[in-house]
Amino acid sequence: MDSTARRRPANSVDAAEFRALCAAFARREVAPRWEQADRDRAFPRDFYRAAAGAGLVGVALPHSVGGADLGATEEAILLEETSKANPNLAVALLVQEVAGGLLAEFGEGELLDLARANIAGDCLLALAVTEPEAGNDVQNVKTLARRSGGDWLLSGMKSFITLGGDADVLVLLAQTDPAQGRRGMRFFAVDRNSPGLVASQIGTYVNRPAPTYRITLEDVRVPARRMIGAGFREIMAGFNRERIMVAARWLGHMQTALAWAVGYARTRRQFGRPIGANQSIAFSLAQAHADIEAVRHLTYHAAARWDAGVPLDRVILDVSTAKLLATQAVVRVTQTALHVGGGWGLTEELPAMRLAMDALVAPVTVGSWEIQLRAIARQIGLPCD
Repeated sequence: MDSTARRRPANSVDAAEFRALCAAFARREVAPRWEQADRDRAFPRDFYRAAAGAGLVGVALPHSVGGADLGATEEAILLEETSKANPNLAVALLVQEVAGGLLAEFGEGELLDLARANIAGDCLLALAVTEPEAGNDVQNVKTLARRSGGDWLLSGMKSFITLGGDADVLVLLAQTDPAQGRRGMRFFAVDRNSPGLVASQIGTYVNRPAPTYRITLEDVRVPARRMIGAGFREIMAGFNRERIMVAARWLGHMQTALAWAVGYARTRRQFGRPIGANQSIAFSLAQAHADIEAVRHLTYHAAARWDAGVPLDRVILDVSTAKLLATQAVVRVTQTALHVGGGWGLTEELPAMRLAMDALVAPVTVGSWEIQLRAIARQIGLPCD
């Protein structure tokens, strides 16, 4: 996605004002919905429409499709602030940014109309890349697209697709020419209700408000005009921008966990004094604060360099470092909050367990810890396989 990745934002906004707007939206539209959505294991469609109505879908997409044409910095602010209320509803906005970007940057005609509908709140998108044997190993995608007259027939399986059964359209990666390997891959915009496409929800302990699905395709007919001019190279570059948003997602989640834990440590009393007066508790929360501030600086440093147009091969080090440390830190911070909660932290009466459970997905999404370490090792001059 070199052209998308390097396209400089046309607009800028006052960061403090934009943050206030996103925070207000999160209080108004995210916080009231997440508990019910978590219990129901269902995505609240009205949340997507509310985000579109607030101008928070497609914030980095170009004006030509109705986007705000802002940058990675604004995407990070949006993900951080909405994740403070709930990281799983926030991830729905992340998906719209990535999938909508593929339509807007590499599509034409009907595909641009889909991008416009997405920004307007009329077309929820899902990004369908991962397969049973192609998680981090994207070049091993096996879903096959073969020509049938003027159309394409798609067959295969996708797994762990966020919103896959809720979306109107799946932006789906398939192999059009196996002889070409990763060079033979292309994205398609596939209607979820297409004959031959079946979405089945995967039961998970996390991401319940934004459910995960298995998608099976058997000779799903897709018109040629629904092929997107993007494939392996573009999505791998796009994943780097997505990793900035992922880091911001967990940055917001950590802040909520720490704020709760500090408040609880101030009021929970044992042996005649607040538990936060104990050095062991106080130091663990101080370490959590240090983790959060380190991740904050790394995330927005990576976003600023992205928006400045730093070449992709140089900004990868910043992106992977931010994503790695954010996903490591969120596990530590939420586990600290859970520990501070003690026995009560394991109950549904306190939020500590839910905060810790939601963080468990962090190490394995959009490139695992090992993938980020591999990227960092290569960028510092180590020929790591």
